[in-house]
Amino acid sequence: MSDATTKVRSVKWWWISAVVVFAIGMTLALIGVQRDQQLINDLVRTPSGCISTIDISATGRYYIYVETKGTITNLGPCNNDDRNYQFDAAPEVAVALQTGDGTDVDVRSDDSIEYEAPDFVGQSVSTFVISEPGTFTLMMQSNEPNAVIAIGRNASMTDGALLIIGASLVLSALVLLILAIITTRVKRRARRNVALNPRPEVYVTYQSTSDSRTSDQWAPPRPEDRAGQSRN
Repeated sequence: MSDATTKVRSVKWWWISAVVVFAIGMTLALIGVQRDQQLINDLVRTPSGCISTIDISATGRYYIYVETKGTITNLGPCNNDDRNYQFDAAPEVAVALQTGDGTDVDVRSDDSIEYEAPDFVGQSVSTFVISEPGTFTLMMQSNEPNAVIAIGRNASMTDGALLIIGASLVLSALVLLILAIITTRVKRRARRNVALNPRPEVYVTYQSTSDSRTSDQWAPPRPEDRAGQSRN
């Protein structure tokens, strides 16, 4: 196999690898975005003035978000109709969280997490850690009667593992595509230069130093020559 054929196949595999990696990366990124949006949709929401009972079944860190865009459904006496809400700036809120026996949960200020989905936009205002699962009571007060808070896990769309892996693969695929494009152009330019400037043909002439004809004459032996030979 010639070197030229090997190089062509090498560039071809660069293109194939780039396309495959790009497709896998985009698939993982889309799955990650869908999961993050589902996580945002599943956050527990409560409007201003409501006392909500929340069942938390897993230990760990949770966040309380103030939303500037979203939809809230029928919550019973506190909110008996579905409504949409949207604000230019996040309303000021005061939040109190207690365990089932009336013990206050340590809620600390935290504005490090934010999310922006097609239906919901929110910014964290506080965080707390649950060491034992159970039933909790959440109370939120605000001067804005339409204010809504959400509670749940880290809902940042930039922290999802699948989204990060997918984005990394897409970037790797773009690098492979750029290298494949550059290599392909260089090889095409080299072939074009060879076609425009062909190598001159070299002819080698060899001169024979010997004559194919011989000057010696050959003839069969004469009878007298045979008669003079001695027998063993």
